[in-house]
Amino acid sequence: MRRRGRVIAVKGLQATVCFETSEACERCEAKTYCHTSGAKHSISVENSVGAVVDDVVYVEQPPGRGLAAASLLFGLPVILALLGMVLGARWHETGALVLAVLFFGIGLLIAKLLNNIIAGRSAFLPKITEIERGEGS
Repeated sequence: MRRRGRVIAVKGLQATVCFETSEACERCEAKTYCHTSGAKHSISVENSVGAVVDDVVYVEQPPGRGLAAASLLFGLPVILALLGMVLGARWHETGALVLAVLFFGIGLLIAKLLNNIIAGRSAFLPKITEIERGEGS
């Protein structure tokens, strides 16, 4: 997906880009998950093209990268909870419940650590692919 936005901050090789919601966003059933308030939202992106503040840019994310990261972060605690439930079943229902909750908590901690690592990796960030040049540029 290719989106047009404006750079509002630059820090090293990353930039923060502000997007206005499109007409398609207004009709989307999942719009509250992407941007919960207001007509604008911003995200951190890889800035390998050298965009500066106030540049109008086009941002793209390779297909599947966001889905892979989300699956890892949200799926890991659930998988560990199921593993805990199976292992705890040896000690009846109480053991299954205790280990499922314990493993789920461990999964949340691991997911938080992975999120901190992934958030700084450019492989998972959307990228600025083009700077829109005006007629005077």
